[in-house]
Amino acid sequence: MKFAKLVLKNVLRNKRRTLLTVSSLVVSLFLIITLATILTEFERGSQESNPSRLFSRHSVSLAFLLPIGDLQRIQAVPGVQAAMPFTWFGGIYKDEKNFFANFAVDAKKLKEVYPELKMSDAEWQAFTADRQGAVIGKKLQILYGFTPGQRITLKSPIYNKDVEFIIRGVCTGGDEKTLFFHHEYLSELAPEWAKDQVGMFSILAKSPEDVPRIGQEVDAMFVNTDAPTKTESEREFAASFEAMTGGVKQFLYAIMGAITFSLLLVMGNTMAMTVRERTREVGTLKAIGFKRHTIAGLFLGESILLAVVGGAIGIAGAVLLYRSIDMSLYIPNLVMFVPQPETLIAAFVLSIFVGVVSTVYSTYRVTGLTIAEALRSTE
Repeated sequence: MKFAKLVLKNVLRNKRRTLLTVSSLVVSLFLIITLATILTEFERGSQESNPSRLFSRHSVSLAFLLPIGDLQRIQAVPGVQAAMPFTWFGGIYKDEKNFFANFAVDAKKLKEVYPELKMSDAEWQAFTADRQGAVIGKKLQILYGFTPGQRITLKSPIYNKDVEFIIRGVCTGGDEKTLFFHHEYLSELAPEWAKDQVGMFSILAKSPEDVPRIGQEVDAMFVNTDAPTKTESEREFAASFEAMTGGVKQFLYAIMGAITFSLLLVMGNTMAMTVRERTREVGTLKAIGFKRHTIAGLFLGESILLAVVGGAIGIAGAVLLYRSIDMSLYIPNLVMFVPQPETLIAAFVLSIFVGVVSTVYSTYRVTGLTIAEALRSTE
């Protein structure tokens, strides 16, 4: 610490270079935190899934439907607390760019099967009592300005129908960019091939311990029918969708690696210039009694100080921006967009790593010179 003032003075010796170096650190870490947050949000569905919830779908593909009559048999399985139809509608609001998730469900059981959805009792009652009623997530309300009582029309390319709904409530919790409506309403309007059919069943077990057994028993019941099922926990179901983004994840990791490499080059070049310009100073310091490790420590301290300042600003900027602006409103398939603590810690550690690695070689080379060699330097 006794050399702290000297380190700070040397860092500020070339203010323009220092500003540009810190700026490159800030931008690079901001981008890395952004990409890392996207990666962690991709996995949120499986990590925050309800351990007592399952999904039962057609064993061949989600594109194949299941008969609604299977619901009674599923509800009779020991350990099942509640079960309901859960059908993807694929409705589009006004324009194809206005796309959000919308599902047909059992309005009376939605609250029980999805206890994380929070809404006033009056809104729940209004929803269940209205055949055309729908509930929306809070983020949908923010995005499109929906209000309770408003009539909206969704066009489904799957069912080739324009269906009108009346918003009866705004809920929080879960994926707040989702709309739920009555499955009975869909059955009335659906074409013949889709009547009394469901996309899948959402099942709530009495306890997490019952989940594996329920899945096995449900699949065993329908194994030799025209509509065999594949029943899996909500975590497994979400993980299967996350697996589809494997290529995207690898691409994002590659970008993060490229940013880190570029940052190393920038910092390495900056510190190499800094050390080379002061080669004669190194000779002078050695001549007056400074040890090699002390001089190396001064250069290392300068590099780490730059890394800490740049890293702190980049991290603080990302946190402030993403906590003040909910980016999940504008990025499809993301429930939230908040940098996790482990992401921020990793970003800070990376900045320190870059600061240390970037100065090792140039410092080792220059501090290894003899006093005469250093003083004769013309660099």
